[in-house]
Amino acid sequence: MKKIRLGMLRCDTHGYYFGAMMQKCDPLLLQENNYVVHHYFSNIFSPEKLTMPFVPGFEITCACDVDPEKAKAFSETFLGIPAVCGKPEEMFKYIDAVFIADCDGNGSDHLHFAEPFLKQGIPVFIDKPFAAKLTDALSIVKLAEKHGVPIFNSSILSQAPAAEKFKRRFDEIITTPSWPVPEDIPEPRIGLGVVKGVGGAFSQELAGKTLNGGIEERMAYIIHGVALALNLFGTGVEWVEAMGSLPLEYLHLHLENGIEVMIMNTSVEIFPETCSFYASAYSKFGAIHSPPIGDPEFIYGAEQIIKLLKTMIKTGKPPVPYHEIIEHIAVIEAGQLAQQTGRRVYLKEYISGV
Repeated sequence: MKKIRLGMLRCDTHGYYFGAMMQKCDPLLLQENNYVVHHYFSNIFSPEKLTMPFVPGFEITCACDVDPEKAKAFSETFLGIPAVCGKPEEMFKYIDAVFIADCDGNGSDHLHFAEPFLKQGIPVFIDKPFAAKLTDALSIVKLAEKHGVPIFNSSILSQAPAAEKFKRRFDEIITTPSWPVPEDIPEPRIGLGVVKGVGGAFSQELAGKTLNGGIEERMAYIIHGVALALNLFGTGVEWVEAMGSLPLEYLHLHLENGIEVMIMNTSVEIFPETCSFYASAYSKFGAIHSPPIGDPEFIYGAEQIIKLLKTMIKTGKPPVPYHEIIEHIAVIEAGQLAQQTGRRVYLKEYISGV
């Protein structure tokens, strides 16, 4: 069966992370060129043995990065198969789709990178965050719709099976208990959700920055907490409120389904640097708390993203509605306004005013 020819644009940690699940690579060169990915993907006793899941059907045919040496090292790691391209436009002839990787960026260059591929009719995966600004997010979607090209964006926290497993436990606290319950009491439901994010991790140096200044460095991490919250408790954010000394340190979402969600993007002084997320759900009959959803669990979220990407390329249909992708960015941008002004911001009004 013919493989999907995929271009890797930006050869950072996420490029290696997703790439190694789609194409065979040299384990020891992976260890040399990206120790972090190798650490999570390899046998603890045998560095030459990789243990992550693998999604067949892809061939990474080219690699491009603003730093040519990074693209060269990436190509060498993947057995020299990807052609090294000096600029994105050189990738067109080699690919059926492009993967715009972004491990810790704020998405400010995603519109710039995606636009030429969409105009060429090439499907695009855009790593999180989808964009740094809502206007950019809307522009990307308009380009995709104008040229009839599918796009896909997702945080691993939107796809992690560990999150889905926790969601299935909601029945424990929304099922009517065995003891007698008065008939006039409404049906039990989740009323409150709490997500411990990692927006404050890696940001000790940001403590003295203003609410406006710190968001750019934190965007890559804050987006995950928003993604997990909407994954667990539902999309359709009606309004947002925010507070704290760091940008979006405490973000309150009110969902159209009636659930209140608090996302805590706390500082490293409170939670030592870690990528583990935690979630809690509350109803009138009790509460449940998730185990850590962290680096070991992220691997299987990435696997699911790749499977969805494969389906998108084959069917030409985006696996996630565009309005849900836009909602993640709108929540963050509206949250910033809420924190700066000290008032509640309604999402529909904010989006319509952009």
